Amino acid sequence: MARLVAFLGTALVLLALLAAFNWWVDPFGEFWKPSAVDDARAARPQCLVSHEVIGGEYLPFKLDVFRARPTRTFVTGSSRVLKIGARRGERTFANLGMPVMSPEILLRELRSLPAGRRETMYLGVEAFWLNSNFKGFDVSPGLEQRARYVLSRSALDESLRIVRRAPYVLVHRWRKERVGSSCVVGRSRPALAWRLDGSRVWSFELDPRTYHPAVDPFTTDLSKLRTGIYDHWDELSPQRIHVLEQVLALARARGWHVVGFTPPDGERYLRFFESNPVIGPRWRAFARLMPRLFARYGYTWLDFRDARSIPCRQSDFVDGGYHTDAACSMRMRKRLDYTTLSARSK
Repeated sequence: MARLVAFLGTALVLLALLAAFNWWVDPFGEFWKPSAVDDARAARPQCLVSHEVIGGEYLPFKLDVFRARPTRTFVTGSSRVLKIGARRGERTFANLGMPVMSPEILLRELRSLPAGRRETMYLGVEAFWLNSNFKGFDVSPGLEQRARYVLSRSALDESLRIVRRAPYVLVHRWRKERVGSSCVVGRSRPALAWRLDGSRVWSFELDPRTYHPAVDPFTTDLSKLRTGIYDHWDELSPQRIHVLEQVLALARARGWHVVGFTPPDGERYLRFFESNPVIGPRWRAFARLMPRLFARYGYTWLDFRDARSIPCRQSDFVDGGYHTDAACSMRMRKRLDYTTLSARSK
């Protein structure tokens, strides 16, 4: 019996050490590290934050961005709004968008924001949100998912590789790096980083010799196109529309000003979406519904699906027609700001 107890005790200690080691190194960047963001804020000039220290926990990071700034205007939506940022020296703007956002995650995010502050919200709504088969990303993983991660063999193997490559990680989980002319708090040159306003920065924007997002090959196979987000889309989901209505009702109850929009697509995708027998009817129904839905709550809708309406060029997409670059994204912001100013001057 004593041997069994000793064996179980040893096993538990080893598992605890394994979990602590993988948590500390965090080889795949699953845990967000608020102290790293604090270090970036404290630096003079302030640093960017590598994706490694944000990990998959986008929601707590974005809520921290909001609370750390005197935010009066914010944009939220999917990864396609992440290049919309604050202007130089502007402190009152924040980007609260998250990759693979869904209406349910959006509602959760907005409910987490402090009430009692009059905000302006620029809400980027994706047509594929209304496909009931589209599932959003888990932006705040639960205890079970975290436990599986820190106890996994793959995490241990990668942790050991990182420690061999960068022994300082055993003592310091991150450090200030230089990427081009910018300071980045992280562990290595990032494929992407975050500004402290919550907007995204691609590595190639800091140093042209580094990572550039790949251009996804165009396909008409809906199970593969953009990871299948349009697959089996047979109607505008009533449940998702209801969640969007909850979002707009929440904004109205809090006295917020809202401008809705949909991010643009490249010409090839635009033609495909308009003509495809599965997507086309839903694509057109989405375009008819959104202005009515936003108007029902007293808000404005801007249809940016065609990049020329912003105006942006086809060369303003960094990956062949999905994500716009900084210049195009800030032109979207200019249109959104102008719409807000026009509404307030009436």
